[in-house]
Amino acid sequence: MILAFNYRIEENGVLYFLGDATPTSYEMEIIEEWKRLPVVTLVYDGPSEYEGAVRDFLSEEGVLTGSGTPLIVKIRTKENYVAFQLIFEEKSVDNFENLSTKDTFPEHFRKAIREIFPDSQLPDEFFLIVYRDGKFERSLQPTSTFPGRKAPVVIIPQWKEKHTLEIGSYRKVVDEGFYQIGGKMIYAGRDIFIEDVPGLYRNIDMVFLDGEKEYIYREGFLMMGEKTLKVEEPVDVVDGIVITSHRMGSKEIDDTILFRWDNFVLTASGSLVDIRGKWSWKVSNTPVEFSFQGDVFYVLDVCGFLRSYNLKTRRLLWEKKFEGAWGLDSSKDRVFLGAGDEVLVLNAQDGETIERMVADDFAVWKGELLVYKDGKVDGEDMEGFFIRNFGMPLFVSGKRVVIFGTEKKEFEEVEKVRLFEWGTVIKVGNEVWLIRRD
Repeated sequence: MILAFNYRIEENGVLYFLGDATPTSYEMEIIEEWKRLPVVTLVYDGPSEYEGAVRDFLSEEGVLTGSGTPLIVKIRTKENYVAFQLIFEEKSVDNFENLSTKDTFPEHFRKAIREIFPDSQLPDEFFLIVYRDGKFERSLQPTSTFPGRKAPVVIIPQWKEKHTLEIGSYRKVVDEGFYQIGGKMIYAGRDIFIEDVPGLYRNIDMVFLDGEKEYIYREGFLMMGEKTLKVEEPVDVVDGIVITSHRMGSKEIDDTILFRWDNFVLTASGSLVDIRGKWSWKVSNTPVEFSFQGDVFYVLDVCGFLRSYNLKTRRLLWEKKFEGAWGLDSSKDRVFLGAGDEVLVLNAQDGETIERMVADDFAVWKGELLVYKDGKVDGEDMEGFFIRNFGMPLFVSGKRVVIFGTEKKEFEEVEKVRLFEWGTVIKVGNEVWLIRRD
């Protein structure tokens, strides 16, 4: 039934009937029963979070709010106590000498309403109008069994709980709610069809950022604007220089390049090399993990040596040796080291140990330490391991990856993850997501 709402009965700000035709005699009897209830103008003085509850309590006790005799409701709260007063014409009820708690307030307030309006009683039926799938459907419902607010006419929207989420070739039926699609947050409150999403690429192998330029890599070819190069998948691209595992632009490197940061690369033998080939600096044995904080570089090698360097002056600041060391991360004033079954918190200035804690894994997010222990990350059940990523870590659980950026973003069926100074790239089937560093 689609209601056109051609007929309505409304008095004193209360809607008694809504429909597409004149009410039947039986419906008129119900309307007259509702009209016998008191109608008050609510004058509310109290915390905003209690006002809705007050209106509901009045309606459920047979007092309608609209345009009538003023009913003054005063509420004050302190810690767990609630004081209230109701004033209607010559009647006044309060609990000033026997205060309510937040838990007992509903019961005590309803009792006060009944003292002021002792003869008010809800009719047995009311008009329920449900909005569903673009249509209004009206029915008579028993008042006693209907939960929630009571009134002559109640209009309730009922939305679909599941919707189709389609992004390019990706299609899934999802629960209504918020979803992170690449770098964009959407709300699936209806069927959603998105063709283009920022940071989403289809049918490519990898994408690289060089400043604001985006270079696409597909089937052995790197597309750089009008120029296309046949090359192995790069480690990175910076200032137009393509860096592969053994080459920086036209310069070949007799080593394996692991990572690019700023204007240099780190190699598998533990050397920092200028991308233009002007200098090379041996900083460690084979690196296990490394971290950057401004001009400070931390590197942990396979022998358990942890070293701190000033990149600007190219000077060793300090070094320590830790048996069984396996992981490294840092914040502005702390260095975090995984060793054995512990995470060691070190002073960034001198490498001295400040604290030890038992942990299975760890990472730094928003400058704070995330600890993984007994299948939980900060109390949340998560089975897997961290990829420490210079303040934007990832947690890998099978093919599910949670990336910790400005907020958590989840990806399912992940096939490949690449880390860069400028962000993270995640490959899911034929889709590649570029997530810029916050």
